Parts: sequence; C-alpha cells; structure tokens
Amino acid sequence: MSKVRIVIIPVMDIMNGVVVHAVAGERDKYKPYTDSVLCNSPDPDCFLNRFIEIGFRSIYMADLDSIMGRGNNERILERAVKMGFLVYADIGRTGISRQDNVNLRYVIGTEYLVYPSELSFIRNRVASLDLEYNNVKFANSLVNIKEVVPMLAELTPYELLLINLKFVGTMMGINKEIIESVRHYYYGKLYVGGGLGNLNEISDLKNYNVDGILVATLLHKGVVNRPYYII
Repeated sequence: MSKVRIVIIPVMDIMNGVVVHAVAGERDKYKPYTDSVLCNSPDPDCFLNRFIEIGFRSIYMADLDSIMGRGNNERILERAVKMGFLVYADIGRTGISRQDNVNLRYVIGTEYLVYPSELSFIRNRVASLDLEYNNVKFANSLVNIKEVVPMLAELTPYELLLINLKFVGTMMGINKEIIESVRHYYYGKLYVGGGLGNLNEISDLKNYNVDGILVATLLHKGVVNRPYYII
C-alpha cells in the first residue's frame, strides 16, 4: 500500500497581541496560553520561533481582534511572513477584499458570508467551511452541510479548510462523516481542523483523502511534534 503524507499546520489564535487557547468557538472565554510545552509565555514571537525550529513552514493564524472588529494584529502576521512561513490568515470579513500573494493567503470563512448570495466569494480563494456540528455557520444562518457541499464543485475554492468550531480545543475527535460528505463533491486540497484527540486519528485521515490537519491543542501538549506524518 502506498504511503500518504499528512501535513500538520500549526494554529495560532491571537487576541490582544498574545496567543490564546481557543475552545469550542467561545471567543469571549479564550485565555492566554500559559501552560504550553513550547513556550513559557503567550508571546507570539516565541511560538513562531519554536515552530520554525520544529520544521513547520506553513501556519494558520486567526487574528481574533480583526475578526471581532476591535483592532488587529497585523504586525504578528507580517512577522510570520518575513520569517518564511506560508501564512493562512483569518482576519474576518476584511480578508475578502485583500489580495493573496505567494506567502500570504487570506481565509474566507463562511461565518462572514451571507448565505447563499455571497458564497461566490470563496471561488478561487482559500475557503473555510465553519461548522457547528453538522451545520455550516453563515453570518445570517446555520445550514446543514449536505445542502452546502453540492455547490463546492462549481465554486472551486483554491483550497478548503473544514473546521468544526464546536470541537476546537476539546480533543473530542474529528468528525469523519463530515469529511466524507465534502469529499463526495470536492476533490481539491482539503485540510481539517477541530477536535483532534490523538495520533491514531491522523493515521485514520489517509482513508479520507485529507491533505493536512490544523492542530493547536496537541501541539501545546507536546503530542504532535513534527510538520508532517507519513502514514
């Protein structure tokens, strides 16, 4: 059987200039990271340096202040780009009007879009299906994923992130049924995030044709410690 390479993309959630622990999408409850095995403070520069040392060259960065409309952390994103990372930047709805470049790709999350009139914004962009369990979260509604995924083939996102917001930071496990639903229609680059509980789950992803996984909690616990896994 041929081997499969599952890429690990570290996640940095940034709020008020520091790295915070995201849990279940409840942003008002996020706290600065103080117990990570990677750094002894929530200083973003420390984490960026550690990720470089480990061998990561891609990173997902969520600027929570920009997402919530109360400022931004552009300096930290720019720092990551200058260090040589390929940055997947979630800066909220503002990202729709930004232009991607070779080292910086703005993530267009469904939670910032009006359904269905604005779905076309994900065409040829890095798109995120923001999930609450089996529903895709939009700015104006929750829509069952089985209604949304048939549109994906026509919209042709450049890359697709499948993020279960309610599972983020919980280690409750990856929802494989959702991956199957998406893969029935979408054949491009697919990354999943939210709920990774152990290394065995990474091995399972090879059966779902997943290209990579977004990881935060298990990185901070020291369970995941390399930029990719060959399965």
